[in-house]
Amino acid sequence: LKHFQLSASRVVEVRRDGLDESRIMADTKPRRKITADELAKHNTDEDAWMAIHGLVLDLNKEFLDEHPGGPDVVTALAGKDGTQDFEDISHSDSAREWANKLVIGYMEGAAEEEEELKTKRVPKHSEAAKAGGAGGIGAFVPAVVVLALAIAAYFS
Repeated sequence: LKHFQLSASRVVEVRRDGLDESRIMADTKPRRKITADELAKHNTDEDAWMAIHGLVLDLNKEFLDEHPGGPDVVTALAGKDGTQDFEDISHSDSAREWANKLVIGYMEGAAEEEEELKTKRVPKHSEAAKAGGAGGIGAFVPAVVVLALAIAAYFS
């Protein structure tokens, strides 16, 4: 069972065992519907948006500078839906929480109802795996990418 706890200017859903579910219901910018055409316009290193699980993320400079795989890995998908790539890497739950802080909107035509999209979060790894979204090949994909880049650099 859950109850709601007021904390300063936000409402947080808390489980009875005291663990914060991090479902911030206020203190967040309102989300808006974003078309595929608008998403596609944000495809540069300086202005990068990406869709994941129907949510649109603004990949700001701070995020790009801190991303463990480097900014190029992420900006290669700027202006596109990166759900499959995101899941193929099997991102941790902490990476998914980080992604939730970058959500600015939701994709027009997403499968969920519009009201649900206004509060939807990037699913935890276990939730994505249940839905068939987590790749499961984990570290294999980055290794292949690194190998391909090394081969390309060697022959150029």
